Amino acid sequence: MPLKERLTKPPARPHRRSRQTLLAGLAALLIPAIGLAEPVTLQRAPSGHLIVEVEIGDSGPYTFLLDTGASNTAIAQPVAEELGFHSVWENYGDVQSLTTRFSAERFALHDLRFGDLEPVSLNSVVIPVDPTQPHPVAGLLGADALPTDHYRLDFAAATLTLDSAAPDHADGWVNPQNLLLGQADLRRGMRGVRVLVDSGSARTLVNEQLLNQVHNHAGGITYSINGIEGRLQDETVAEAETVLLRNLQLGGLCLNSVVALQADLDIFEALDWSRMPAMVIGMDVLRYATLTVDREAGVFEISAAEARDVCRNGRAQAEAPEPDRRR
Repeated sequence: MPLKERLTKPPARPHRRSRQTLLAGLAALLIPAIGLAEPVTLQRAPSGHLIVEVEIGDSGPYTFLLDTGASNTAIAQPVAEELGFHSVWENYGDVQSLTTRFSAERFALHDLRFGDLEPVSLNSVVIPVDPTQPHPVAGLLGADALPTDHYRLDFAAATLTLDSAAPDHADGWVNPQNLLLGQADLRRGMRGVRVLVDSGSARTLVNEQLLNQVHNHAGGITYSINGIEGRLQDETVAEAETVLLRNLQLGGLCLNSVVALQADLDIFEALDWSRMPAMVIGMDVLRYATLTVDREAGVFEISAAEARDVCRNGRAQAEAPEPDRRR
């Protein structure tokens, strides 16, 4: 067929089924794809934390620690000052860390971006640190820095996927501050231990009530157990009791044993967990897990990254509290 005729001849009328297929294909192009975002590859610090290189405006890159236990992104004051921050105590508010509740200034970060993701602007928490001392990271990347309600963290592979598929299981809930709260089971029928999933903590930390019920502790070690402040600079505290947790089950993740630390953290009081067994799950446990979060539905799934850590007897799940009881 001549080229001119080929360009001007009307196309043959498609079969009805072909038209349906064509329309379905066009509709698929118009609907945002779910779970097709390219994963962001993170780096692993010697402490086990996951870190990411962040650019802010035309500055950077800066090393930030990915922190599921932080509602708001935090930045070390010397780094904020490089970006134009001046301490005048006009814009500030209370901040709850693992160890204390304190007042901190706020500083707007414009066009914060990492990987190939779209930039976001947010109101960060400024954390004073000694400018003469080295701080291992420039800040903590909190929940407000993730520009989606759906994301998946593969701690074993060190990847973060935004716009991920919805979780298959509701193992825990997302509270109004975007903290990830759940319940864990231990050996001998010990069920319903309250859990905060916190990738900003290197170690799993338990309260005194859990320590007394487990009875698997011996001696103490000196270890840095700090909230936002201690994650931005190296600090140490008094001795902490070591606690052996046997047959830990959280969602679909099961571990035979975990050596945790006992600490009377202020976060347990803030979450109203001071009178019940509770723990902060840190990277020593999370490194074996995948985490899928649906903030829109208010739930998350935690599963084993490898088959050897998959639970064989179901899942340890937590029911979301009544709306007026969420904290």
